[in-house]
Amino acid sequence: MNDAHEHGQQEQHERLRELLGAHVLGHLVAPEADAVRAHLDGCAGCRAEVAELEPLVARLDAVDPTHLDERPSPAGDLGARIHSGVAAERAAREARAREDERAAARHRSRRRTTLLAAAAAVVVVALASGIALGRASAPQPPAVPLEAISLEVDGPGQQGEGGIELESAGLVAHTWGTELRFVGTGFEEGVVYRAAFRDSGGRLTPAGEFLGTGAAEMSCQLQSALLRPEVVAVVVTDAEGETVLSSEV
Repeated sequence: MNDAHEHGQQEQHERLRELLGAHVLGHLVAPEADAVRAHLDGCAGCRAEVAELEPLVARLDAVDPTHLDERPSPAGDLGARIHSGVAAERAAREARAREDERAAARHRSRRRTTLLAAAAAVVVVALASGIALGRASAPQPPAVPLEAISLEVDGPGQQGEGGIELESAGLVAHTWGTELRFVGTGFEEGVVYRAAFRDSGGRLTPAGEFLGTGAAEMSCQLQSALLRPEVVAVVVTDAEGETVLSSEV
């Protein structure tokens, strides 16, 4: 019985609560107006709702009813603004994604660098141990035989004080060709010199180029694919093609 009574009171409360808006606007007449006023005397919650609704009455009075049927038109550039906003958001999202990917790539790169450095350290330790062990047990490799030759300075402008002077010169026979080694001074600074080997048929095979260093001592190692048994002469020319060094071998 009590449950039914409470249920009935709740339904009556909800019905009266739905009339609060009409009550505030002054649209109710007796007996509903009397019922709502009596309910408000005993219901603090509904009185609070009425207090919130009452300030809106003045605003509703300012509304022109003749304009209620007018549908506002969207701004002419609304579509463009929407597309622009969407494009800007997409660009910002893609930029954030690219930045995240670059950050991840930098992290991976730092990790690889750390791992490679650790691996290199292990290799260095292993090589150092192997080298130390090898020095104690392995015989020294034979020195590469150097065949001394006499490179002659050609041309009057290349001889004498300040001219080209050779300290040593020689050939090294390799399985893949021939190497010319010499130490000297007096090659004009900044000038390109070219070395070549001549065979018995008079053909020249290039052996490389070098820059003159002036009075500073220079050590050159020039190489050619011509095998030593085929080499009959060594020729070094300056930028104009004039011979500055030569030797019959």
